[in-house]
Amino acid sequence: MEKHSVPYNEINFYSRMLARSVEENREISHVVGLARGGLIPATIMSYALDKPLLSYGISSYKGSKKTENFHITQTFSLVDLPRNASLLVVDDICDTGDTMKHITEKLALAGIRYTTACVYTKEKHKDWLDYFGLVVDDNKWIVFPWE
Repeated sequence: MEKHSVPYNEINFYSRMLARSVEENREISHVVGLARGGLIPATIMSYALDKPLLSYGISSYKGSKKTENFHITQTFSLVDLPRNASLLVVDDICDTGDTMKHITEKLALAGIRYTTACVYTKEKHKDWLDYFGLVVDDNKWIVFPWE
C-alpha cells in the first residue's frame, strides 16, 4: 500500500473549511472527536465553531493493521447531553468506515441528531459522509503528522 504523508497545515486548512461548511448548513451544539486521530481536526473545528468538544476513544486498528474488534477507551454520557443536542462527529479519515458507523449507530439508537465530517475519506464512503475534505485512493495509506 502506498503511503502518503500530510502536513499539519493541510489538516488545519481542511478542518477550518469543513467547519465553515457545517456552520453554513447545520445547527451544531457539540463537536465529537473520534480519538485518537480525529481529536486534532475536531479541536480545530470546535474552536472554529465555538462549540464544546467531546471525545470518544475508539479504534479498529493496531498500528496500521485492521483488527476484528473495536477497542473503546473513552465514552461520554449521552443522557447528560441537552435535549436538543446536535453533534458534529469528526475523524481524521474514513478508511473502512467502521468507527464512524459504530458511533453514528449508537447516536441514532439514542435519538441524538448528528452530522459527520472527515478530513479525508476513501471513495467508497463519500456518499454517506455529510462532509469531507479530500477523497484518497483506496490503495493509499495516509500518514498523519502525529503518527
